[in-house]
Amino acid sequence: MVVMVGGTGTLDEATEILEMKEHRMHRKPVVLLNTAGFYDGLMRQFQRMEAEGFLPLPLADLVYFAADGAHAMAYLENAVRRG
Repeated sequence: MVVMVGGTGTLDEATEILEMKEHRMHRKPVVLLNTAGFYDGLMRQFQRMEAEGFLPLPLADLVYFAADGAHAMAYLENAVRRG
C-alpha cells in the first residue's frame, strides 16, 4: 500500500491501515511517499512513539517512508520477493 501526499482524509486512511497492520489484520507493506519531505513531521512523531514504547511493532516493520517513487517501488519489489 502506498500513501501519497494528501490532507486529513489521507492521514485518516493511512493511520487506519497502520492500525490494522499493528493488530495483524494484514501483512502488506505500507509506504508513505514522503515527497519533498511532506511526511517528515509524521516520521519524527512515529520515531518518538517508538522510542517511548507506544508502537507494538518496530517502526521499520510498520511503515517505510520513501523519499520518492523510485525508493517506494524498490521497497515494494523487495517486500514481494521476501514474501
